[in-house]
Order: sequence, then C-alpha cells, then structure tokens
Amino acid sequence: MREALAHLARQTYRNFDVYVVTDEAETIAQDGLVVTCLSSGAVPPNYKRKMAAEQSDADVVALLDDDAYPVGEWLSAAVAHFENGDVVAVGGPGVTPPGDSPSQRASGAIYASPLVSADAVYRYLPLAPRDVDDYPSCNLLVRREPFLRHVQSCLRYWPGEDTKLCYLLTKVEHKRIVYEPRALVYHHRRNLFWGHFRQVWNYAVHRGFFAKRYPATSLRAQYFAPSTFVLGNLLALVALPFFPASRSLLGGAALVYALLVASSAMGAQGRPRPNPTLVALGIYLTHLTYGVGFLVGLSRAELDH
Repeated sequence: MREALAHLARQTYRNFDVYVVTDEAETIAQDGLVVTCLSSGAVPPNYKRKMAAEQSDADVVALLDDDAYPVGEWLSAAVAHFENGDVVAVGGPGVTPPGDSPSQRASGAIYASPLVSADAVYRYLPLAPRDVDDYPSCNLLVRREPFLRHVQSCLRYWPGEDTKLCYLLTKVEHKRIVYEPRALVYHHRRNLFWGHFRQVWNYAVHRGFFAKRYPATSLRAQYFAPSTFVLGNLLALVALPFFPASRSLLGGAALVYALLVASSAMGAQGRPRPNPTLVALGIYLTHLTYGVGFLVGLSRAELDH
C-alpha cells in the first residue's frame, strides 16, 4: 500500500484525492497527497471500494489494489478518455514488477501466456488500445454515478464482482469500456505454487458460474478450453486400454501440447527473465486447475458469499 501511495504522489495528473480503506483504523500520510483513511472491518475489497466511492464526490473513481502501483502517467492517460460521454470506464494493464521473486515472475509469465489468457493477454502486457466488455478491478477507472448505481448488486461476488459490474455497464447501460495501455500499473503476483493456484481456482469457479448467469460476457470458447483439456485427458486415460491403436494419435497430441507449452515458456518476457521450467509446469497445472474449477462453477446453482 505504501508503495502505491509513493507512486500516486508522482502522478502527472494532480486533481485527485486518495482513499485508503483498511480493516482497522489507521492514520496514513504521504507527502504530496491528500489521504483519507477509512476503516471497514474485516470485509472483502469490493465492500471497501463501495465505501470509498460513497465518501468521494469525484466524477470518476479509480480502483487500485493495494499490491499494485501505477506509472506516472496512469491517471492522465486514463482520464482523457472520459471526455467522450460514451466511455463509462477505462482499464489498463497490470504488469509484473521486475523486482518480484522468481516464483512471482513465473506466475506473471503464466498469466501473460496466450496459452493461458488467450486473447486477453492485454490485461498483463501493454498492447494496442481497444474496447473491452470485461475488465479486472485491480486497475479500473469508472464514472462514479454508474459505479454506485450498480455496485450494491455486485457485492455478493468476490472475486467476480468486476465481471458483473462490467456486464451491467456494457450490456445494460450500453456504454464503452476502453483499454488504455499507457494507464499501466505494476501488479505484484502470487507465489507459485499455492498462492497462484488458489487465485486461479477462484477465478475459474466464478467464471464457470458466470457462463450461465451472464453469458453475454462469459459464455466464450476460451473459458471452456481448459475444461475440454481436462475432460479430454480423462477420456484418453479411460479409452486407451480399449483402443491401443489410438496411442500414436494421443502421443502426437501430447507432444504438440508439450511443444506449445515449452515454446511459450521459453518466450516468456520480463527482466530478469522468468524461469522457463517453472513457467512450463505452471501453465500445465493452471490448465488443470482452471479446467476443474470452471466445471465446479458451472455446476453450482449459486456461489457462496
């Protein structure tokens, strides 16, 4: 959090206030910033964001996780888009910091791999600007009025509250969410293996549930791909004893998959470069974890609070 405050003090755009919401009451100061400290009790981050937005009178609320810190032009690059009345929100990439540990850098490289994030790798790398209809709240700026209008109905889900919010903003209000690569933050990753896979599991369960509840933004082929991979592996294990002639076909498919994973791991970006062995193993286990978690979410009638 203090790292984020230090970088907020260096923003080129200066017309903003900072709200820090913690479980217990704290007094937090940062030279060059007006910091308002709020205490929420032990609640998820989505409740804390709602509390801060209700206290503010700004036209736009900028959501930033406490384990992320922005570049100097973060706000100036994003705020410019709100001059267009059709734009309701702006998101930017969350890049793995170069100072993260080897296991954290491997986690970041896994998320930044097209084999894992498919066409959403722009969430983890600065790529070309575009419109999106689903964006994570770790780096998201939203007009305050529509945010407050919808945030209460999103509180049930964590993670996943941002998926419902973006659905309401784009499919119900028919507004635009813009991806701006210059609105970049550095986002510390979870460690391999436990932290990373616990996060992947939570993402997958919520996405599987949302594929039924909000198909307009979640019923997409790339979200089903890991589950198809898991079910295909199980089917191959069951069928192999009965169809020995299929061994060469299955072996060829496994070889192609292994080559794709190895190529992605060897091409992982970052300085220092992530460990290719960790990345390759992590991609494989991420596919398995997400695939099973997505099926669990798909099977649930509702998600727990």
